Amino acid sequence: MQLSDLIKKLKAYEKKPDITLIKRAYAFAEKAHEGQTRATGEFYIEHPLNVAYILADLKLDDITIAAALLHDVVEDTEYTQKDIINNFGKEIANLVEGMTKIKTLKNLSREDYHAETIRKVILASVKDIRIILIKLADRLHNMRTISVFREEKRQRIAKDALEVYAPIAHKLGIASIKWEMEDLAFEQLQPEVYKEIRKKIQQSQKEREKEIEKIKKIIDEELKTTKISCDITGRPKHIYSIYRKMQKRSKSFEEIYDLTALRIITDNVRHCYELLGIVHSIWTPIPKEFDDYIATPKSNMYQSLHTVVIGPINKPIEIQIRTEEMHAIAEQGIAAHWKYKGHGSDNEFDQKLKWMMEINELQKDSEDAKEFLKMLHIDFFEDEIFTFTPKGKVIELPKSAGVLDFAYAVHSDLGNKCIAAKVNGLFVPLRATLKNGDRVEIITAKNQHPSRDWLKIVKTSKAASKIKKYITLTQKVPIKSFKKEEEIKKELEAWIIDVDSMSKPEILFSRCCRPIPGDKIVGFSRNMGKVNIHRNDCTAVKKIDSDRKKVSVRWVDSIGRIVEIKVDAENRTGLFAEILNTLIAQSTSIKHANAKPIGNQFVECSFQMETSGLKHLQDLIQRLKKINGVRHVFIGNVSS
Repeated sequence: MQLSDLIKKLKAYEKKPDITLIKRAYAFAEKAHEGQTRATGEFYIEHPLNVAYILADLKLDDITIAAALLHDVVEDTEYTQKDIINNFGKEIANLVEGMTKIKTLKNLSREDYHAETIRKVILASVKDIRIILIKLADRLHNMRTISVFREEKRQRIAKDALEVYAPIAHKLGIASIKWEMEDLAFEQLQPEVYKEIRKKIQQSQKEREKEIEKIKKIIDEELKTTKISCDITGRPKHIYSIYRKMQKRSKSFEEIYDLTALRIITDNVRHCYELLGIVHSIWTPIPKEFDDYIATPKSNMYQSLHTVVIGPINKPIEIQIRTEEMHAIAEQGIAAHWKYKGHGSDNEFDQKLKWMMEINELQKDSEDAKEFLKMLHIDFFEDEIFTFTPKGKVIELPKSAGVLDFAYAVHSDLGNKCIAAKVNGLFVPLRATLKNGDRVEIITAKNQHPSRDWLKIVKTSKAASKIKKYITLTQKVPIKSFKKEEEIKKELEAWIIDVDSMSKPEILFSRCCRPIPGDKIVGFSRNMGKVNIHRNDCTAVKKIDSDRKKVSVRWVDSIGRIVEIKVDAENRTGLFAEILNTLIAQSTSIKHANAKPIGNQFVECSFQMETSGLKHLQDLIQRLKKINGVRHVFIGNVSS
């Protein structure tokens, strides 16, 4: 690699690159590293030069390229940060500082030191994303030259690449670095498996190229009558991605690699959808194998149409359709944003890096660097699912996430007040795990608050952090006990109680004995057409004034309307979900659900539901009474 190669590459995409700056940075780095060699035996300057060239492949600005040339100067030579500031200014100096390892800390193991260094780089990148881009290029070049190290060091570096840096490249949308880094790491970690898969790919390559050419000709023929211009190529299959699919789907190489993969690149979004229609008119699409990442981009900015069709020889063909800009972003990720949108920060750019801002917040709650890295793996590096709010907003979560994780991802207050959820229109318990494409509606209560038991349910660090924060705060400041509010009048329409000699009286259920369907009851008429209902065995019946008229009352056998049931119970994690599950198991159509705390120990859960009759209602009440912690079940307000 020569400096002239880097300058040529830079001139190919920058209109007015600062070549003088690049030459000065190279000369300074070359002098600083004079006499130093790498383990490969080459002069040390070859490393920063290659790092800079990798970034030039991503079409980064000349400031970043200059910083890449200087990135090891402060760490590995006698020059200081002040020297970089004096010669190149604060902007480049800050990028170099972000790349410089932390000073050795006392009593810190190599594992802890390494974890702290990674944390430093990632957190520095929150302030300037170019730091992590330089670090990725640095790691990629190290992976390319890894063979000279002893096996233990190769394994350690490869593990970091696979578990930390490749996932970061994925989150930033830089596929070109992600794929290469994964394959290089996989080669070190499982060399025999790597060689076997690579050998099989090479053996079938010629046959696959012929098949791709045949498919291209068919599509080109269909496009002759249109004005759509496009470029059709075979899509490279990466060794590690094939291995991952084999593991996930428990299939052989032949079953996975048998899919022919094509990529179609066109000039605008409208042509993407027109090409999709043309492809589907030629070959039969496979149901549930279509994804529209143009309308709903991934969090790492990836956009494309994905479909799988049955091709000309009855074999599946994977096809991606995208514009040139989408393809650049798919390969270069956040780096391509500067090419198409400009170098300055804007709302769109900040939104794409929202996950890094969240890292900055969450790291404050991590006890040490190893916990921080664990948090990264769970929240940001696991496979993703895309879920939706009722209004259609996309909420991205790790694959293992559940209802509470969703609530906290939308808003902290929504999570704190969550009592239940509907997923795709159906009530689910708080422990429910979400799937890709789920539409989630969070149900809240004004006086609800997080429970320590929630920490056993949530998967994401954000949710756990907010729950811990609430618990810590309330331990310092005791929660005020909620005074039991005055009971709402329990009024039922005449259709549920039949009163002899009265037409549609106002029914009032006594608070002393709270009669429920199935109890033997007695009624007493009051002024203004009101009737009080008591259980026959209620002690208050004997004390009722003799001037009140006793009336004949009975439960009506066929209800068939909306009833409200209230459950008074001990407040414990999972109670609300258990009640919901009990109702749902009895084929009960629930219209509304709510809960409110009664002090610190108890809760009142209310459910508006449609019953099929008196027997159904009686059965539900008996089942609810058997739930652990339930004190009372009674009828609340209903509507006809």
